[in-house]
Amino acid sequence: MRRCETSNMRANRVRKVVLIAITSAACLGLSAFARAQDGSEEKSIKAEVFIRERPAAQKRNRTESRYKPVQKMAADINAAPAGTGFVQVGVTFWRFRPATATDKTKELVEDEESGPTEWTLERIEEGTPLLPRQKVRFSIESLTRSGYLYVIDREQYADGTLGDPMLIFPTQKTGDANFVKGGRLTYIPSATGKFRIKPSETGNRHVGELVTILVSSQPLVAADQLSTKAIKLPRQQVESWEKQWGAKVSRFELDGGAGQAMTEKEQAAGTNNAQVMTQDDPPPQTVYRLAIKPTDAILLSVPLTFRR
Repeated sequence: MRRCETSNMRANRVRKVVLIAITSAACLGLSAFARAQDGSEEKSIKAEVFIRERPAAQKRNRTESRYKPVQKMAADINAAPAGTGFVQVGVTFWRFRPATATDKTKELVEDEESGPTEWTLERIEEGTPLLPRQKVRFSIESLTRSGYLYVIDREQYADGTLGDPMLIFPTQKTGDANFVKGGRLTYIPSATGKFRIKPSETGNRHVGELVTILVSSQPLVAADQLSTKAIKLPRQQVESWEKQWGAKVSRFELDGGAGQAMTEKEQAAGTNNAQVMTQDDPPPQTVYRLAIKPTDAILLSVPLTFRR
C-alpha cells in the first residue's frame, strides 16, 4: 500500500512538471509573438506624424496610413542629435499610364505618334526604373518648414559622374509659386507639364537623373538670373551648397501607395495655389527626414533610374 502511494505521488509530480513546462512554453510563445507584433509596429510610422503642419480638415474622414522605413539614419530615428531638429520633405513621383473608364482623373496629352491621348497619373516609389519615352511628373511638399523651393537636375552616368547642374525650378514663369509650406503641392515641371525619359547619346552611358531639392528661408538665386527655361548653375555653387547643408537622410515609403491614381484634390492642388491639402488628404508617397540645424537650408538628392 505504501509503495502504491509513492508511485501515485511520483506520477502526480511528473504531471505537474509537464503542465508547468507546457504553460511556460505557451507563455514564452505568446510573449515572443507580442514582441514580434510590437517590433512590426515600431518599423512603421503613422502618416499623421509627417503631415502635422497641414491644415486640419473641417470634417474628419481620415483613413489611417502608415509609412515603412526604407533607409534609416544611424542615429535614433526618434531623437535628433543635439543642436539639430528633424525636418521632412514629401515627394511623389507620378508615372503616366493610359487612362481607363474607372479613373477619376485624366489628362489629355498630345502624343507625337498617336495624337491626343487620355492619361492618368499613378504613384511610384523612389527607385522604380523608368523606361525610355516614359512620361513622369513629380510633386514636392515641404512638410515642416516654409521657405523658397529650388530644384536642380543633373544627368547621372554609369561611371558615377554627374552632368552640369540645371536649375529646373523656379523659372520666370513661376511667380511666387516657389514659396512652399505644409499642404501646398508644387508640381515639377508644372501641374500640366511632363518629363519624357530620353537618355542622352553621349560617350558616357546615361543611367539616370539626380534631382536635388532645396528649401531655404532666403532666396538663393536672384530673380533677374532666371529665364523662361532651365538655367545652368555653376558646379562650384551647387557643390558649396551640398558641403554646407548636406545631411544624412532617412527615407519612408507610403505603405500600399504605389500604383494609386492621382486624386481629384491632388490634381486641383497643382493648378490652384489656394487649394491646400489637409490632414485627411493623401500624404506624399515618399517622405525624406533630415536632422539639421535651425539655420540650415534643407537639401536632399533623389535619384531617377533608367531601365534600358
